[in-house]
Amino acid sequence: MHRDTIRISIALSILISTACFAESPAKDSTSLLLQGRWEIVAGVNQGRELTPTELAGTYVTVTTNSIVTFDVTDQQRYRAVFVLDDTKMPIEITMTSLSSDPTTEKKTIKQKTDSPANDVATGILKFDGDEKWVLCYALPGADRPTEFKSAAGSKTMLFVLERKSAKVDVPAAVR
Repeated sequence: MHRDTIRISIALSILISTACFAESPAKDSTSLLLQGRWEIVAGVNQGRELTPTELAGTYVTVTTNSIVTFDVTDQQRYRAVFVLDDTKMPIEITMTSLSSDPTTEKKTIKQKTDSPANDVATGILKFDGDEKWVLCYALPGADRPTEFKSAAGSKTMLFVLERKSAKVDVPAAVR
């Protein structure tokens, strides 16, 4: 009973926090195209290629302006709100990390955007059709990458994501 209450609280908090942070509904095609559940199929962490074992079962859910990463056990590993600038080529993304406990997050998008640099990761992204995209971002405090690569010692992460399903699913761990 207690676990069900916690799971429901977390799921509702994720939904509420997404609604609270949204400045307006997704109107642009970039935001709409990103929405859904994505499997991470390839990755490089600061020049080190991630192994199939490290990637197995890892996925990302994207909603209007929220991105959440889950591991193979459906445990949340990263949660952020993001802002896109699709007037730039490649498209720029600025992700502001949120508390790993969505029930404690009460700040607005403006407050989060103004947070210290150690909470902000800047990056670039590109699409490969409607079912695949590439995300390259700098760890907090490092400069936004200008290329889709992650060299050794670069403090840059690179991921290739493929659409898992068109609908955003709430993992079983938070239901």
